[in-house]
Amino acid sequence: MADSLPTPKPAPRFEDLRAILRYVPQFRQRIFVIAIDGALMGQNGFASLLQDVAVLQSLNIEVVLVFGVRAQMRTLAGSRGVSLSNDDGMGRTDPATLDVAIEAVTRQASSLMAELSALELPVVIASALSVHPAGVIDGIDQENTGRIERVDADSLRALLKADIIPILPPLGYDGRGATLRLNSDAVATEVAIALGATKVIFVSEAGLTQPDGRRMAQISVAEARELAKRRDTGLDINLLSKLRYAAVACAEGVPRVHLVDGTQDEALLSELFSNEGVGTMVHADDYQQIRRARSSDIAPLLSMMQQSVEDAALVPRTREQIQARIKDFFVLETDGNPIGCVAVHLHEGGPSGRMAELACLCVRRSHKGMGYGRKLVAFAEETARQKGCTQLLALSTQAPLFFQEKLGFQTSQPEAIPANRRQAYEQSGRNSRILIKALA
Repeated sequence: MADSLPTPKPAPRFEDLRAILRYVPQFRQRIFVIAIDGALMGQNGFASLLQDVAVLQSLNIEVVLVFGVRAQMRTLAGSRGVSLSNDDGMGRTDPATLDVAIEAVTRQASSLMAELSALELPVVIASALSVHPAGVIDGIDQENTGRIERVDADSLRALLKADIIPILPPLGYDGRGATLRLNSDAVATEVAIALGATKVIFVSEAGLTQPDGRRMAQISVAEARELAKRRDTGLDINLLSKLRYAAVACAEGVPRVHLVDGTQDEALLSELFSNEGVGTMVHADDYQQIRRARSSDIAPLLSMMQQSVEDAALVPRTREQIQARIKDFFVLETDGNPIGCVAVHLHEGGPSGRMAELACLCVRRSHKGMGYGRKLVAFAEETARQKGCTQLLALSTQAPLFFQEKLGFQTSQPEAIPANRRQAYEQSGRNSRILIKALA
């Protein structure tokens, strides 16, 4: 535990507060299970991480904490000269390894209790897991490794309703009173499933990135399961474990699981209270969706389009003009917040029959470069096909190369535009490039 109080964080900006407040109603009285890697405990930023937990508690979010001791076990084993049979609770746990695990858990539980109590958070070490020996796996007796049989959800809910944070260590006790080593990721997952939690957040010692170093912002359950099985990704076993259990949690009803790099300052709050976050989200539901626009979307759409209109990339539109053709507009939203839009207008009498026009393609500035534009264009193409169109028209002043090189459009002449649309095109004076894509 730190010898002095943590340095106070800078006061949040008003825009930060507004972003947080937007999420508060949907998170209030929801259960978040937060699993913290042991390697993060004792680091400089750990006190700040616990302050973020306190923020969640103050927003009436019900928090359950789970912690790991992999790093502590390695340190203790080194000082004792013990060779660990495994350090993550997944493989065989021999008696010497169990002794190291018990001491590491005891120390870390005490330290965590002390630091949370210093923040005036009511906490308790909860014994809410019924476990049994893992038995023999692939011909190997797992000895003192356990598997979770049941979670006492009622006792945990009682603590949460009393505003007490339950802390669950990666140890359990079977019906004979034997102590068994558990994997902390498995503990967090089983507890979340039993409690019907809204989220599991794995606060790890590293984030999940692609081979080129870019963050994986979100992946599906199927993708998480596939990554967890592979051994050629270069990912640490610690992250593979989290991917495996993230897939399990989502498949069993937890809507979203987050993997966060706990070494980043304010990573926990930044992940939870922003559209794109800073970590990786594994999702079971349709986190991103494109839906038909509603009248209530017009104000945020106009705000989103404003900069593109000022840059002459989009034609100016009024509220009334959008309302008149609202059925043609579609909104891409992330976690309920609009981040992009596209319109699909239908025209009769084109040279090749019925034609659709892709219009008002716009992505919020903060979300550019993430593939959302392509996703909206692909949606427009499919919508046009379903309407019986054989071609998709796009008019662009500033992004013709994007349409040609990335999306397969071909340049064309004004004669390709349906007559009822050509007059407006000529009168606009924008001299937009005419781009056509044949729809198979």
